[in-house]
Parts: sequence; C-alpha cells; structure tokens
Amino acid sequence: MTLELRLRRFPFLPDLLQTGNREPRKAHFLGKKQADPVEKQDQSQGNDNTPQRQKTGKYRPLSDIALGEVAEALRHFMPQMVPAPVEGWVARNYFCELAVNQEIRDQSPIFFGRVNTCYPSDGNVQNVEQMEMFFPGGNPRPDLLNIHRTDILWQRPVQTYCVGIKMYLSEMELEDFRRSENIFIEKGFAPIYETGAIDLIDINEQNQSSLLWLNVVGSEWFASIPDSIQPEIRERLHALADWGNILLNYHPKRYALRYLSINEELDFNYGFTKHYLLTPQDTNQVLQMVDEKFSQIFMRA
Repeated sequence: MTLELRLRRFPFLPDLLQTGNREPRKAHFLGKKQADPVEKQDQSQGNDNTPQRQKTGKYRPLSDIALGEVAEALRHFMPQMVPAPVEGWVARNYFCELAVNQEIRDQSPIFFGRVNTCYPSDGNVQNVEQMEMFFPGGNPRPDLLNIHRTDILWQRPVQTYCVGIKMYLSEMELEDFRRSENIFIEKGFAPIYETGAIDLIDINEQNQSSLLWLNVVGSEWFASIPDSIQPEIRERLHALADWGNILLNYHPKRYALRYLSINEELDFNYGFTKHYLLTPQDTNQVLQMVDEKFSQIFMRA
C-alpha cells in the first residue's frame, strides 16, 4: 500500500430536535462538538481537586516545564503530525519541536507546541527573533510560552510539522484539492490523499490510537468503491464515528442528482441517529471546518 503526500502552493438546523418519541434532545453533528456552557465548565472546574498552576503573567515560565510534560504532549500529538514541506519553517498553526538552553537542572531540554505568532514574521526559524507557542500541558487550556532566539539551542535542529488530514477522494475530487493545497499548507495542514479503499479496511481497535483525527470522505470516492467491499467500508466509517474521529463529507453541489451523501450511505439521519456528518461543498469550506475542529481539540487537550 502506498500513501502519496503531494504538497504545493453554513445556516444550521436548530439545536433542539424532536425525536420519534417527541422528546427533545441535542443533535450531534459529527465533527461539530459544542462547548459546555460557561456555568457548567466553572462548576466542573470548581469540583476538580487537581492543583492549578500559578502563572505570574501572560506567559508560563520556560523553567517551569518538566521533561515528562513534553514527552506526554509528544506521545499524544505526534501521530497526527506530518513534517513541514520546508525544513525549519515556522508559521502560525505549525507545530514545532526544539531544544532549549536549560535555566535550571529540572527544566525540560526540549519543547513542543503550536506556534501562535512569530516576530518579525513567519519564515525560517533562523530568522525568528521571538515567538509565542502554545504548549499543550496546561489545565484547562494550553499554556502560552514566549521563546526568544537566545533560548534556542542551535546545536540541535528545529523540527516543524503540519497536521495531517486523511482524504479519501476520487481522482476528480483530488484535483479539486490540488488547486487549494497551498492554502492548506499555509494554514498548517497537510492533506494525505488516498484514492483506494484498502487503507480504510485495515483500521481496527488495535491501531485506533495511530489514526488521524481529521478525515475527509468524498461522495464520488464512496460511489466508486466496488459493491463487494462497500459493507466493510460502511462498517469502518461507522467505527471512526464511534471512536470520535472527525469525518467531513466532501459533497459539491455538482453531485446533486449523481451521488448520495455519506449521511445517506451510512443511514445517518439528523435528529434520529447519534451521528450526522457535516457536508462542506467546496475546498474552502473543508479548510474552514478542519481549522475550527482541530483548534477545538488542541485548545482543550
């Protein structure tokens, strides 16, 4: 099996529904999770016995970060990462792993996080004088770090990454995304294209932790699957939904009378089933939803 990585430069329905027994309940859009109300969050935080980290200002001190925290963040997020197309390129929403000069003995010698902003501008890390980076070790949100050029240990290379998006697309759908690929890369996302179905058949609970969280499924791609394996593909897509992976159904307007949506293929019914996929109609909508959904995942990690 070969994966090819090619890198180049919505009104919603009401939240409360009537189910078949006339009882109102919240709809669950797959890939669209709503945040808990502020009152509920405050109450849950108030009942949390976990000690809260004290910060003296806007930024968390670099010397306060232990190696174990960084190792945990790496274990959690690295399966989602794809090396940036330009080595050492840092920009907003890119992930960065770098070695630092230790201020104290117990400080972590490496940092990992998502870039928030660079000064004087995005670009090669050698040209960056200062940058803000979100470190996913805070509670309840990632901590904001302020890293200066003098903090970086230049004897070790700086690794930069984009977030991978698995895209199951037909050849025509793939051409749609090729034309927008540079925009995805600029936003810190790397499409990983798959025009076949074997890769999806191979997923199971044992390799669940290594699967990408972001997935795009084209309606034309699904229609092209041989009838003999369509039941297995339906089963795997149901599993991804149940595991909480984000599924977006790429369904352009030109498909109106040609192809069923994935919701129809999987019998997902708004208000009557647990899951319901969002169906962006163009690549810009896909990027918008990918950016929004991953940001939500990261900021509550």
